[in-house]
Amino acid sequence: MVEQTTEESTTRIRWLKATVIGLGVIFLGLAALLIVLIMTGGPKRTATSGTAAPRSVVVEDLEFSLPRNSRVAEVFATGNRIILRVRLADGTERLYALDGETLKPLGSITVKVEK
Repeated sequence: MVEQTTEESTTRIRWLKATVIGLGVIFLGLAALLIVLIMTGGPKRTATSGTAAPRSVVVEDLEFSLPRNSRVAEVFATGNRIILRVRLADGTERLYALDGETLKPLGSITVKVEK
């Protein structure tokens, strides 16, 4: 009976050693991957992912007319678009989409709340 207990504990110790060695190898591999990513600057980004080189843009004076007694509530910039949220005199809101480079109006949508 003592031999079986010793034999079982030897088997468990072998499995424990194998598990610890396996986890150590995985840990070292992940650490090496992290070091390589830090040293190389991570994955390379292409120009289409939004990291384009800065360029000079000439913007002409444009006129953008809003309805009477309305006011600009917020301005959002998303990617290559500028969104103006305008509160109209009657309480409705209108969203104007502008091109981010030329500031030309692209379209608008009116948001009305049902009463």
